[in-house]
Amino acid sequence: MGQFGLVEDANPAAFGRLPDLAIGLPLPVEKTHRERMSRYLSLCSRTENPIPGAVFVRAGAESSCRHPCRGARIVLHAYGDEPLVLLHLTPTNLEGRLRLLTERLNDVRRVMQERKRREIEMQALLTERSRLLVHLEEDAQARQRAEAERDAVLSRLYRAGQDERRRLARDLHDHAGQQLVTLTFGLRKIASRLSCPTALHEVEQLLRHTQDIGQSLRRVTLELRPAALDEFGFVTALRSLVDEWSRVTEIVTEFQIVGEELDFPLETAITLYRLAQEALTNVAKHAGPDVSVSVVLRFSALQITLTIDDNGSGFAADEAIATSLVSQGKLGLLGMRERMSLVDGTLNIESAPGRGTSIVARAYRSVEERGHA
Repeated sequence: MGQFGLVEDANPAAFGRLPDLAIGLPLPVEKTHRERMSRYLSLCSRTENPIPGAVFVRAGAESSCRHPCRGARIVLHAYGDEPLVLLHLTPTNLEGRLRLLTERLNDVRRVMQERKRREIEMQALLTERSRLLVHLEEDAQARQRAEAERDAVLSRLYRAGQDERRRLARDLHDHAGQQLVTLTFGLRKIASRLSCPTALHEVEQLLRHTQDIGQSLRRVTLELRPAALDEFGFVTALRSLVDEWSRVTEIVTEFQIVGEELDFPLETAITLYRLAQEALTNVAKHAGPDVSVSVVLRFSALQITLTIDDNGSGFAADEAIATSLVSQGKLGLLGMRERMSLVDGTLNIESAPGRGTSIVARAYRSVEERGHA
């Protein structure tokens, strides 16, 4: 406000509280209070500290309203160098309470709206989470079904392969073996009637070739399906395998049986026998010189454990995972694990460079087998 109470500027709140307020005109003060208003403005123009006071402003044609205020001198270059009076109308107690309540109500309304928005977002997230959990559960069940179907197919293929091996071994033994025996007797009969040394020598060579073919045929038959498994059982067949391997390789081998021998499925017996074949072959190939081997077959009420230890050169067992085994060409170890998994068994390989190798195969007995023990 300038001299003589002229209004130089005002904010929207002032226009809202004083309807008769106008820029460039005196403050609409009641006539009886104009002199008091002049003295108050003069006092405010001499200090920069706010001075409390009150103004009686017209409110319509015949009424007035008291407005508490604070005034102080202020110099604004936009209005020249003449000092002005900054007059701040303060609300009454009732107005202050109403304003405070309104502000609080608005704050509460905003908080409630924000809470409602977050609840909606949370509900949407929970719905999405439930949907994802359902999909994950469905995927897990589908994967389990696929794995079960795969295992069933592999198991059938394994059984079919073993049946085919048995058929081939029987055919080779019954047909090719008998024909070789007939051929051998025929050659011996011819040799007994020959007087020419050259012809006799040639027949003897044919006899030796026939014997070599017979031995090769027996080895192939044993690899396809050892007859001892069907005729004498797993323990005898395994002992025969270890003894024959030790004799051929001239590697010192110890064979032990721990526990009372128990019956278990033929498929498991064939798998353990093949695993022993593969493990002993690996020892002969990779274990190095001056190696000795220990084969232990342990029976218990819960499982059959076959352990094959050697003190050879060993290898890094922590690399014996599927991808590493394939890259290193160690398909025999990978085949061992796959065969054991097909009969619900496990295979552990412990080895380190220079510390030998330990192969532990466990075939678990079913509840029915335990009941018959």
